[in-house]
Parts: sequence; structure tokens; C-alpha cells
Amino acid sequence: MTLRFIRLEPIFLLLISLVGISSCSKSVDPPPIEKSISLSGTAEKGPFGKGGSLTILELDNQLKPTGATFTTEIIDDKGSFELQNIPLKSDFIQVIIDGSYFDEITGRQSTAPIKLSSFVNIRDKKQFNLNLLGQLEQKRVQYLVQAQKLDFNTAKKQAIAEVYKALFVGTAPQQVAESISLSDGSDHAAVLLGVSAALLKASESDHVKLAALIQTIADDLKVDGKLSEPLSNIFKNNLSRLNTDLLIFNIRKHYMDNGLELKDFKIQEQFAVRIVGEIIENSYFKTLEDFQAFNNTIRLDMVRLSEQYFILEGLYAGTLSNTTSENYMQFYRHRVSTSNPLNSDLYDSYYRLIRKINLLIDESRKTKVMEAQQFQYTGYTYLALLYDQMINLWGDPIFVHPDNYKEVEKNPAIARSKTEDVRTELINVLKTAVPKLTQADYGLGATVLARLLRDQGLYAEARVQLDHLIQSGLYSLAAPFKVHSSLIPEGILSWDFEAVGSIPRNENAAWYSKGRIHHIVRYSEVILISSEVDYHLGNTLNSLQQFNQIRKRNGSTELMTSGFSVWLAIADVYGQDMKNEGQYFAALKRVQRAELELSIDKNRLLLPIPERQLAQNSMLAQNPGY
Repeated sequence: MTLRFIRLEPIFLLLISLVGISSCSKSVDPPPIEKSISLSGTAEKGPFGKGGSLTILELDNQLKPTGATFTTEIIDDKGSFELQNIPLKSDFIQVIIDGSYFDEITGRQSTAPIKLSSFVNIRDKKQFNLNLLGQLEQKRVQYLVQAQKLDFNTAKKQAIAEVYKALFVGTAPQQVAESISLSDGSDHAAVLLGVSAALLKASESDHVKLAALIQTIADDLKVDGKLSEPLSNIFKNNLSRLNTDLLIFNIRKHYMDNGLELKDFKIQEQFAVRIVGEIIENSYFKTLEDFQAFNNTIRLDMVRLSEQYFILEGLYAGTLSNTTSENYMQFYRHRVSTSNPLNSDLYDSYYRLIRKINLLIDESRKTKVMEAQQFQYTGYTYLALLYDQMINLWGDPIFVHPDNYKEVEKNPAIARSKTEDVRTELINVLKTAVPKLTQADYGLGATVLARLLRDQGLYAEARVQLDHLIQSGLYSLAAPFKVHSSLIPEGILSWDFEAVGSIPRNENAAWYSKGRIHHIVRYSEVILISSEVDYHLGNTLNSLQQFNQIRKRNGSTELMTSGFSVWLAIADVYGQDMKNEGQYFAALKRVQRAELELSIDKNRLLLPIPERQLAQNSMLAQNPGY
């Protein structure tokens, strides 16, 4: 059999030509079109200082530089930057910052510069933030794109989730690190501050050590998104030892000095690691200005806390109802669950603020700055006010005070104290503190002391304090149209939300607000306490005359009554004149009318202790009925 061989060359050439024709017939992707783009944002470790150098490198979709480079400078001490009309073809850039930054642990600008960088997709995001989280995820993002062939957005989402997990963050991660800023008031801002401060603490605020630690962590995360055990322990140990109150004070003061009021940072709530803190032995407060600044942040915190207190107390007392939110409606219906986040957040807020006040008192007792020593007396006044409010809502408090707060931080398992014992302690310390207060704080101290004496049944002693305050002439009843439109003559501890440079109101302020002035304590209460005290001392005519002053001021007819009806009439004036100011629910309980007026049983005279706090403190007991 003869084998026949076929000549393949012509056929092969024909196939090649057909393939060539087919290839030529397909559409070719057009080259990228150059766009003129404006970019802006902030650069933060803490915030970078004015004059820092910022560079933009254009990248291709494999995160390799195209050669296009643009530079600008940080324009203020909040880390702000802008680039106008820069020509870019790609959607991907690398942003690099080199400059000094605000050290939130020392409260000062760094003595040397540091460099951070991050990858950003600017297709739909022309405003973004450069921060430490973007630096920590950067090598992992690059590895996922170049080695694992993930698209950029998927890589970014995976990398930030891995960074959060590696650094013990319990909060669900953002999609991209560049959407987070220290100034945005979110839980992620608290994450960023906690991470930044923990790394600062680990590096002892040394810029060389800090840069090396950041680089080491980023390298370790690169391949598998996990931290080695030694690095993990370094971060965990330093996070747990953060003095969160001081670093929050520092960062908020820095922004306040630059015209921006920040919300509080709930750092502990974002991490699975318990932050026990570390009290600084060397006095942090070096000057009178340090004490004044810290005191001002405490007063702002008290304004913020009182706004939420007024809303929840008003709902529970039935003077507020205009909400459809289930968490708020639980208060109006007197069915607050142990897991209610509003209840838990308010409870936490009290103890965060109490810790700051204890720190203020402790430091002012030790300082050699003579003018600053009086802040201890101001601090005791704040403590008494806060514990009085807590007792109204939850009953017996955990009594954390300047002499035990360091021990509580080391061992947070502590039982509740009896209300009567807490009042006795606060009364004794206020008897010493009130005479030493400045004129600006005297009214607050005397009013809170009179409250405690009244509630403890020490009416004769309350009468003495009230007489001194009334006869001081510092305050008087305001005309009806001025009560909530002017700080004077009623304002004892008050805030003008419409003053130049004031902080914004609570988003639900319209529920309780009666005007531009937010009174935490005002003079009308002094008159009502005085009326109650006279009733219990048997001075019925004086009692009538005093609460009728307020009824008359408000355009109501004067009442002439006797016996127990006088006490009930005083409670009614609290409801009419001071509703939604945190006073009415306590007044109803004092006259033993809360159960009837609010249609509740005795177990609903107090809110539940939040389950989150019960889980954290093995000695904390729940209120009856929950």
C-alpha cells in the first residue's frame, strides 16, 4: 500500500490569513481618555500638619505607576488637601503623604515627619482620606491584585476586613479605608483612633519606631492577611493599656483649636480587647490652661449627655411621644428591654464622663498650679449631678469616685452601692466643695447639694443652702419669653446652641427643645426645691408662695390649697414648667404618684441595667422585674 503525503503549507497559510482577518475584524479597546479631575480630602495619622507634602501617582489596573505624578501641600492642621484639574487617564492612584502629624497621646505635634500611602479608586470618589488603615492594608491589596488576580475593589474590601480582624476590631468593616476620617463621628473613626494610638504607644511616640512598626505589620499582612503571634500580642497589649480619656481629650482639643467640634469616640465598644487603661503617674496637666481645656470638654460632654437624658426621661415620664422608632418607643411604653441600645449607650456615657471627672479631680488635687486646684471642687459638683441623674433612671449606682477609680480600672468587677450611701458621700464632699467654688460654679454646686439633701430627707440643711443661694442675688426667675431664649437670669448650667461657634444640637433636639437655650440646671428648680423643703418643714404658706411665683410667671392662676395637695401641686408645676428637662419623673416618684400617673408597676420605676454591662461586670445585679 502506497502512502500519500498531503502538502500542508498552503492550507496552513490560508488558516493563518483567516485568523488574521478575523483578528483584524474585532474592535480594539480605545486608549484611555485623559480627564481633568479635582481631588480633595484629609491626611491623618493624627491629622497631618499644614505644609506637609502630598503626592499623587497615577497607576494602571495592576497598580503599577504610569509615570504621571502630581504634588500639593497640606493646607491646614486638620490635614486638608486639594488638587485642582489634574490630568488623569486611569481610575487608580497611589496617594503619599510626608509630614509631621498630631500625636494624640502626647497632645503635641510630632517632632519629625512620617510617610503614609494608600491606593484609591477615584472613579466614583473624588473626595477621600489618607489614613493609617490605608497604609496597613496597602501591601495586602497589591498582593491580592497582582498575585491573586482579584479586581481592585474586591481586593480593597477583603484587605480592610482582614486588617480589622487582625487588629481585634469587632465592628463590621467599611468597604474602603479611605472613607474613614477621625472627624466623621462614626464608629470607624473610633477604630482609627484606637489603632493609631495603640501603635503610637507601642513605639513610644518615636517616629522611627512607629514607621518601622507600621511597615512590619503591613509586610506581615501581605500574603495571608494575618498577623504573627508576636506582632498580634504587641498590638493587643498596647491597645489594652490605652488611656482613652486623655487621648480623646487631646484629639478633640486639637480639632476644636482648629474650628471643628468632634463627637466623643467610643473606642472600647469597637474592639474585642478590653481596654483597662493606664493612669499616667506624672501629671499630664502642666498649666492652668490644660485644666481649663479639659474642664471645657467635660462641660461639652455634659451638654451632649443631658440632651439624650432629657429625651429618654421625657419619653418615660410621658411628656414626650413624637417618635416611631421602636428603641425610643420602648421608653414611652415603659417596656425597655435589657438590650435596648439607647439605654446601654446612655449608661455607658455616664461612666465615661464620670471617669473623666475623676481624672480631673485627681489631677487637680495633686497639681502645684494653685489656680487649678479649685477644679477638684468643680469636679465633685459634676459627679454629684451625674449620679443624681443616674439614680433617677437606674437606682443604686456603681460608685466610682476619685479614690477608687484606678482600682476599678484594674478590676472592673464592682457591686452597686446603696443610693442613700452614695448621697451621703456626695453631700459630705459638697459641703466642703460648695463654699470653695467660683461664682460661675457656685449656683450649680448649691443647687445639686440642695437636691441631695432634700432627697435624703435633710430638709433643714437644704433650707440653709437654698437661703444662701436665693439671697446671693446671682439668679432670678426670667420673664416667660426669656426663660429659653436667654442665659440670664435663670441659667445655672446652660448652653446657647445659637451662639457663634456653638456645637450643633442633638439630631432629635426638636422633640424636647423649648428655645435656643438648653438648661441643664436653672433657677426655677431652685424655687421648686425650696417650695418642697418648706412643705416638709411645715411652712405651708411659704411653700405655696414659692411655687405660685412660677405659676404666676407662666400665666397660670395662683393656687390656694393645703395638706398633701400642696406637695402634689408642686409636682404638677414640675410637669408644667420643667417637662423634658429631666425633672418630672423624679418628682412623680417623690410624691408617690408615678405608678398611677404613668400606669406602671413598681418594677418600672427604674430602667433595666443593660445586658452588655451585666456581661462585663460579674458583680453587677439587675433591677427587680427584668
